[in-house]
Amino acid sequence: MRKRPLLCILILLLSATALATHRHWMVANGLSTGEVQQIIELPNRQMLINCEGVFCLSNGAGFDVIACDYGNTFQMKNYAKGYSHMWQGDSLLWLHDFYRVYLFDTRIRAFRYDIKSRLNNDVLKQFVKGKLLRNEPNAWQLQCIDSLGLSKRYSAVAQDCQGGLWIGTRSEGIVYLSPHTKKAEELTGDNFLIGIARSTKDSEGRIWRCKANGVECEERGTYTLYNINNVKGLPHNRTTFIQQINKGHYILCDSLSTLGYFYPEKQEFISLNAKLPALNKYRHYVGACPIDGRWTVVYAQNGIFMLDSQADTLASFPPAIKIERYATKYNCMVRDNEGDLWVGTQNGLFYIEHSTWNVRRIEGLRNNCIRSLTLDTKGRVWAGTSYGISRITPSVVNLGNEDGIPTASMMERAVCLTEDGQLVFVLGGSQAVMFHPDSIIAHTQPLPVVITAFRVNDHDASIEDIQLPYDQNYLTFQFSALDYATPSHICYRYRLYPLEQEWNIVNDGSGQGSAHYMALQPGNYRFEVQASTPDGNWGEANITEIEILPPLWLTWWAKTLYVLLTLFVIVLLIHLYLKKRKQQMERLNEERINRLFELRDEARHQFAQSVSIVPEKISTNKEEEKLVEKLLKSIAENMDNIDYTIDQMASDIAMSRANLYKKTQQMLGITPNEFLRNVRLKHAASLLEQTDMPVNQISLTVGFQTTRYFSQCFRQMFGVTPTEYRNGEVNQTIN
Repeated sequence: MRKRPLLCILILLLSATALATHRHWMVANGLSTGEVQQIIELPNRQMLINCEGVFCLSNGAGFDVIACDYGNTFQMKNYAKGYSHMWQGDSLLWLHDFYRVYLFDTRIRAFRYDIKSRLNNDVLKQFVKGKLLRNEPNAWQLQCIDSLGLSKRYSAVAQDCQGGLWIGTRSEGIVYLSPHTKKAEELTGDNFLIGIARSTKDSEGRIWRCKANGVECEERGTYTLYNINNVKGLPHNRTTFIQQINKGHYILCDSLSTLGYFYPEKQEFISLNAKLPALNKYRHYVGACPIDGRWTVVYAQNGIFMLDSQADTLASFPPAIKIERYATKYNCMVRDNEGDLWVGTQNGLFYIEHSTWNVRRIEGLRNNCIRSLTLDTKGRVWAGTSYGISRITPSVVNLGNEDGIPTASMMERAVCLTEDGQLVFVLGGSQAVMFHPDSIIAHTQPLPVVITAFRVNDHDASIEDIQLPYDQNYLTFQFSALDYATPSHICYRYRLYPLEQEWNIVNDGSGQGSAHYMALQPGNYRFEVQASTPDGNWGEANITEIEILPPLWLTWWAKTLYVLLTLFVIVLLIHLYLKKRKQQMERLNEERINRLFELRDEARHQFAQSVSIVPEKISTNKEEEKLVEKLLKSIAENMDNIDYTIDQMASDIAMSRANLYKKTQQMLGITPNEFLRNVRLKHAASLLEQTDMPVNQISLTVGFQTTRYFSQCFRQMFGVTPTEYRNGEVNQTIN
């Protein structure tokens, strides 16, 4: 008959004994094989595991294989009868199996191969001959092994400094018995506590259960059903939640989101939906949380609000603005002993200080879907999530399998505090877990953190005296407090100073953490990492000093050379600059003069060829532009004035006749009188194009005394008579 696998036997035996919690490590956890021949605790609390000649080192969450050059180990002349180890000082560990002798240096966590040169005393000589055999388990250890039925299967035993017992087997890895003996109790079947956890308890100690046809009240073993037969106005649908507001006054909701007040003594239900139409926009009310004698927070799957139970009015819930950045589905809520609120949503747990409405999202939970919230007898907040249970205050502690807590989803709002101070969380259906808060989380001293692995550019490296070249600046730190008993209770924080001023938090329950840094600049760094107790006390920091050396071209003497070269170049450039400055200034002046002439020609051409006069196009600077604007304005105001003279025009723009003459000559190469006549003729051309005014009338409009003189001047400027210009019989010289 085929033998039952060892793992199944272990599970059956451990279920039948109350000896301790246990864990089982196999190949899936990093062991090279399931054949464990030696287990040795190192000075830094890591466990060295010999799996038939392949060595592994514990990292807090599993195991890492250690490289070993077997060709350079010491070959024994005669086969040994078993496995053994011996310490030399506090850092050198000698080991042998049936065939070879190994030397492990615990300071660098690597094997050494200078074995022959170290065989300088009789004890070592006896060891390499295989004369020193392994230590046998003591009576207590044998009792533990016997109680598990492993007497014929165990191959190695070791006890760590925390009191945990490591039992190596011949083919099924390691069984670990934890010193942490308290764990959650599983509740199944018709246990009455499961029903209480899924119910609501009021201030008088009565238990209320939602039913398909109303609500049931349990008081001192007596049950009373309130339904449509004995309660006026109670809905016909299933009741989804009931919550006491104050004595004799409850808020109740049914499956169709009918929300209202329930008065058991009066046997009356008063719906609020008709009075408050805004209630109808919420889908599936989840629960309510009274915050004082007047206001109650009501939350649903798509929002949250506050109900004034005295005035029957609604108000917004101020913290919702920040909470709903993460989720709008509210699952649970509790008010703590300080009056502050804790809100569980589909994506996060939020703490709300009631006096200020300040909101803070709680970090460090293994899962952020909060299913239930409750307080224990000391006012600490506990949360059931979609992946287990977490204690929230005074610090976040995630319970794990080692606590007897399955990593499964808890049922929404299905939790209770028993009279003897135990917490009951319902997983679903008829399953629940029960534990006492003070027993399941041990009050221990902070454990020191060990750097279990250090990698540079993805290659393993030594953590001692780290001085790295500039191109080896991709660093990875792996660390652990090596709490094998309750790894999920440990919280880590780390930073790389001065790159990081704030701490990074790691609290995933795996028992280890890692930090990754890429493309670090040359300089001195200090990597700091700490572990905390479940009470939030941080232990001593593990500090690693790191120096990333600058490249050759960034060393101090290279920088000094750069400074000298820079000064020389600056002096040379100044000399060249002063030498060429005069030439540049002369060239610039010449270019400016030439450009000024070009602009002047463009302005004169623009004035001569265009019917429309745009000041900025016929001037070369702002001063000339303003002068043209003044001239055009004065001419426009006197367009039909036959007697308008140049003296009057100069007076209108506050300029002498001589200066006006000088300016028009400079700008356009014409006299003020020619400028006046040209402006009038261009205006006449616009009137010929845009109106049907007779030529003689246009002549008077633009300030000409006779039509004949007007036509003569017009022909001189445009090359055609006014009539021909209007009819477009010839090509216009101005456009």
